[in-house]
Amino acid sequence: MPGDIGNQLKKGTRSDIEAACRTVETEFRQIADGLRRGTNDALYALRYELSVLRHICIAVKENPQQNGDLYGDMVAVMLPHVRPCEEKASLWETHLTSLRYILHVLCQERSIGACQRIYGLIRAEPCRLQEETNHKVYLDIHLTHFNGIYMLMQKQLLPLEASSQLCQALESLGDLFEAMRLKNITKTGPLLERLNETLFGKRSKTFLKSLSFLPSESLSKMLGSLLRLLATSSTSELSNQFSEYLSFMLALVQIDMLSPEPSRQLSLQLLRMCKELFRQETNLTYALQLLYYYLKLLYVREATPNFKRNYIDLIRKFQNFFEHKATPHATEQWLTDLLVAIQRLQMLLQQSGSKLQSPFQVFWQQMEGEGSPEAYAAHFQLLHSCAGLAVNVTRSPLASSCSNEACTSVRRHCMLAFGLTALDAYINWQPTQEQKADRTPHKPLLGILSFTMDVAKSLKCLGPASIELIKLVRQLTHVADQVTCPEQIDLLCHLLEPLQKLRPLIPHQEMRGLLRRLFKASAYCKDPQRAGRLCASYLASLTNPARLRSQICSHYHQQGKEEKEIQRCIFEWHESCPLPYPLTPAEKKQLYDTDLFAALHYVRNPSVTHLKSLIRCRMSDYHLVLLARQLRNDGSILRECQELISKLKARSWLNRMEHLNLGHANVGLLLDALEAQKCTVSSKETGENQLEELLLRQNLSEISIQREQRLVNLASEAIAGFNTFFCRADEEPLGSEETAIDWEALIDDAVAAAMALSTMGYQAQADDAWLLLLRIGSMLMDRFTYLRALTHFLAQNEVNPRLKLDLSEEVERAEDLLDDLWPQLPSGRFFKRQDSTVMLCLCHLASYYARRECFSHAQLILLLVEQLRGELPERLGKTDIVLITLQTVRFRLNYEQRYPEEYPRMPTPLRQLDTLQDNVRNFCNLSSLDGGYLQLLLSTLVRESTECSANRLSERLAFSNIVLKLVLQSGLALRTIEVFLAWLWTNLQMENLDRAQSKLRLIEHCMGIKRLKRKEAEPLAMEKTEVQDPALSDLASNMHLLQLVEPIRKQQQHLDVALPSMLRPNSPSSQLSLDRYLNVSEAPAVIRGNFQLRSTYFIMGCLHARLCFLQRNSDQLDDFYASAESKLKESPELSDSLGSMLHVQQLYRANYLRFRGQHVDAITVAQLGMETPLQAMDIDYNYNFMTQLKTAELELKPENLVEAEGVQCQSLRRALNFLSPERKNETPSDKESSTKSAKKGPKFKIFTELELRPPSGSSGSSSEYTPPVNLDTCQPIVLSDDDDESPCPTTSLKPSLPKTTEKPKPKVKSKLNMAIFVDESPEAVAAPTPSQKVTGRSTRAARIRQPEETPKTATRRPRRAVAVTEPEQATEPEATGTRSRRRK
Repeated sequence: MPGDIGNQLKKGTRSDIEAACRTVETEFRQIADGLRRGTNDALYALRYELSVLRHICIAVKENPQQNGDLYGDMVAVMLPHVRPCEEKASLWETHLTSLRYILHVLCQERSIGACQRIYGLIRAEPCRLQEETNHKVYLDIHLTHFNGIYMLMQKQLLPLEASSQLCQALESLGDLFEAMRLKNITKTGPLLERLNETLFGKRSKTFLKSLSFLPSESLSKMLGSLLRLLATSSTSELSNQFSEYLSFMLALVQIDMLSPEPSRQLSLQLLRMCKELFRQETNLTYALQLLYYYLKLLYVREATPNFKRNYIDLIRKFQNFFEHKATPHATEQWLTDLLVAIQRLQMLLQQSGSKLQSPFQVFWQQMEGEGSPEAYAAHFQLLHSCAGLAVNVTRSPLASSCSNEACTSVRRHCMLAFGLTALDAYINWQPTQEQKADRTPHKPLLGILSFTMDVAKSLKCLGPASIELIKLVRQLTHVADQVTCPEQIDLLCHLLEPLQKLRPLIPHQEMRGLLRRLFKASAYCKDPQRAGRLCASYLASLTNPARLRSQICSHYHQQGKEEKEIQRCIFEWHESCPLPYPLTPAEKKQLYDTDLFAALHYVRNPSVTHLKSLIRCRMSDYHLVLLARQLRNDGSILRECQELISKLKARSWLNRMEHLNLGHANVGLLLDALEAQKCTVSSKETGENQLEELLLRQNLSEISIQREQRLVNLASEAIAGFNTFFCRADEEPLGSEETAIDWEALIDDAVAAAMALSTMGYQAQADDAWLLLLRIGSMLMDRFTYLRALTHFLAQNEVNPRLKLDLSEEVERAEDLLDDLWPQLPSGRFFKRQDSTVMLCLCHLASYYARRECFSHAQLILLLVEQLRGELPERLGKTDIVLITLQTVRFRLNYEQRYPEEYPRMPTPLRQLDTLQDNVRNFCNLSSLDGGYLQLLLSTLVRESTECSANRLSERLAFSNIVLKLVLQSGLALRTIEVFLAWLWTNLQMENLDRAQSKLRLIEHCMGIKRLKRKEAEPLAMEKTEVQDPALSDLASNMHLLQLVEPIRKQQQHLDVALPSMLRPNSPSSQLSLDRYLNVSEAPAVIRGNFQLRSTYFIMGCLHARLCFLQRNSDQLDDFYASAESKLKESPELSDSLGSMLHVQQLYRANYLRFRGQHVDAITVAQLGMETPLQAMDIDYNYNFMTQLKTAELELKPENLVEAEGVQCQSLRRALNFLSPERKNETPSDKESSTKSAKKGPKFKIFTELELRPPSGSSGSSSEYTPPVNLDTCQPIVLSDDDDESPCPTTSLKPSLPKTTEKPKPKVKSKLNMAIFVDESPEAVAAPTPSQKVTGRSTRAARIRQPEETPKTATRRPRRAVAVTEPEQATEPEATGTRSRRRK
């Protein structure tokens, strides 16, 4: 039958096991019913059960995770029916062993349920000890189950409710111990040893803590039974079991300490039992009695009046015992075990000193108060005596094993532990101020610590990572932290003397912590030399840069707080210290570097003596260039930097640090040079008529690009050095002995160089500098540097392809940064300059999206900036850089917009310029960056405002005046040239040729082409008696006439002068060849070597050519325009660099080609200009090109065809075409009605769309009605006359009606909105046709009656043609005067 069961269990299927289970159940039912006659039922049942258990053991071994419940069912069936058999005692032990094996295998996570069930079945049966050895199997069963459940709970594989299994195991152990006592088993030595290994002495603190947290009933039941069992132990081998009892005692002490319940004093119960058990061993009994009374004092639960006396008496008894009774047995094992037990007990006592619930809490409280020094002195004496006897300790089972295999010295560890516990006791002592001055405890404490440190230095395991050594240093640190009197600092200094022997082994971090406390404690030291040594040693011992920097800064702060001037740096002071801290060369460099950076970054306004002290102690050139940044005004330091640059340039190869030094040194010289060339310029001195005299001043006469080239070279070399350093970061990694890179200084100097290049206006070099800063900010995750650099590129219309910068990718990254930053601005977390950086980047980001035609997105970003700025209280009501930039971006969006109908209510660009001008005058500087940003913004606004106002025939020079003052004060040549070029452009548009000629001379002066000379006073009489040319007189008369219809130009020509200087044949501009602007071989070397200067020189040539054209000096213009066109085709880079000036050049050329009668070429040029728009361009260029195109087409038609089309030319006057932008959607019928209503308008001939005669030419502002226009095209004016007669028919070619001789009266008509398109071509218009009649109202007709065009008459001033239309909507009237507009 058992064989069948074995086969079924071996198959392992659940059905087979269930069948086997039924078989076993049937068999034991038969046994229970007595159906097995003729056999011993008990023996048969036991044998049968053993057979089944053996097969179960085999099955669970092969597959322990399945069918555990069925195995439990089998055991549940068999266990109640088996009993020990006297004739076969071995069968019962086999039965217990089989159950132990099954429990051991099933005690796993997946089968723990079956294990718990089987263990419950075993507990249900009484403990049957047939033989003495059976208790070992029972003990293994209970301990295996206890430890198995505990391990699963520690791994969190069982819930906390499983702790009931632990309690059941402890209660079962108590039952086992009680059964053993009843069985009279007295050999308990192996049992106690096994219990120490699995439950008590050898287990960890965590395990004992878990054991102490179990219910006290279960633990007390087990321990009570165990103590009763141990009390009956045999005394034959007690001396060999002394260590086990001590180990058990120490475990019970820990259980008492860790238990959450009030102390049960289990260790005292054990010692009371041991006193009786060891009564035959005199020495052991006395030692146990001393331990008992010592623990009794430790476990005291309430304050006793004679506690300190009793404690001192007990310590004396210990000393007497060690001196008299223990000395003869110094080498015996029991004494060694006793000393180790006392050492471990002292460690437990110190560990519990700070525990509020510790059973030793009252003990420590009673050690304080009156008599405390004597009590602690006795305590230290006990430890000293134990340490003296510990020299004979060799080995002990109670000693903790060292983690270092090479260390086997129990003696040294024991002695070191006594010293540590002594220091713990001293640290926990809280004496009064009077008791601190008592030196009674100091002597035994010094004795034990000196003895301990002398022995500890020979420990093989002692090192920087040794727990004992680290604890020793930390304890000394606590002692130093408690110093409040001279006696304590003296004790501490005596403790440090033996510590010097262990100094090479002490970790640097721990030593620095100790020296830091010593530094603070040195304030109580009466000896100033000792205090100085402690301070020096502490500061020199800090090798961690952060900690060292913090402490040095604290030291400098204290010096500054006491208003003491720092005469020497810490490094120099340490070098002269009588007891310097031993430093390696690397540590010395670390100390100097940290001292250097602390002085540079954390000391407010460091003194010159302090900085020069650092320079004297410097170890590299890098230190020099960093310190030179703080001594820019010191001539000797600048000379050293110059010598360093010369030395580095003389080398053929430089490493990355030398490139960095070169960059910093160049920036120092750059900033010094920029500061040296600054001067003061008054606003009154920047008047347009005083500029030449201003530039002849001594401090301004040297402004030139030749002088500025030195600054550009310094800045470029600095950026090149920084770039080389940055690019070679991975190729040449810095060594540990090199100075840490001051990235903040690098960024600051790189920003200074980049700002200098941007401020000076050198675009290519500035792009390289800001690109480097963009990469550095990206690498260092410096968000604000990154955004500041990106802002430079966002402000550009187009990024140079040479840079290979993917701006869209950078914008995506910047948006992530901005999304994180802008919500934090209202919280005030950042500095004002950082707030400005974020909001300015958002402004230019809007400009970037506008260039990509994402206008709605751009407007939303600008609204976000407005909202953010409104949430910053320090910016409310102030005109800061953010507001000005915001308005500038909106101005650009307006005057560069391609779809004006989308923004009908936006102010006109000219109105926005006026607002900008007012805000710039009220500018408020809120951060260190605002001034630089404003100067860069104004430099850009000069060109844009000039372009906007010139294309609208307005003369707004406020920005030019402001920027000119700034650049002259800074001594910037290229920016001055740019201002003069913009001013020259305006003068040419307004035909102020004298002033244009002056600007040309100023530009030549700044470019180094021809220096200015002081003018000699010309006799006034000669000027008045100058012979006048009749043709020129006629021209001057016409200029008087044009003042009536051309108020928008605001002409300021002095018409009383007979011959303007612009028309003098000896004018310098007429003698210079325009070819020099195209062939720069004759230009200064600086211009030839710089592409941007060559582009500027070319622009100067274009404007000079226009000046020649207006001066009627057109001999060189054919060649110039042809060569310029070829040059632009050959050099696309030059074409790209011109920007909007390319369109200006094309307009000028088209105008000139019309003047020459080359209408086909003019049409080609105009079409080319319209086909190649720029990314950001004034919208008026389109209208200007269309004007040139249509006018050239009309001029190209035969004259009779023009007459057939109904175009009538009343006179030789220019055509001023007045047109409202609101009429762009008018129907022809509306236009006709509007034309009829205009017949009662001004007395001067006002032409409509069909009456427009072909204009003579345009300088960029004249237009016919072909394209729709808006208010931005020109300034509207109103002309009125009293004459009600129509000046001319508007729809047919009929003779004009005779004009009345009634004197005209000025009359302003309301709701009359007109736009002017000015044709500034110098080409003389054709003579009137025979079909036209000119009335003789006044001499005006005689003035305008001109002969056919000749070279002489071609110099006359052009005429205008004016057309008037009414506004389509009367809801938005705009009435203007003849001089200025009335703005809404």
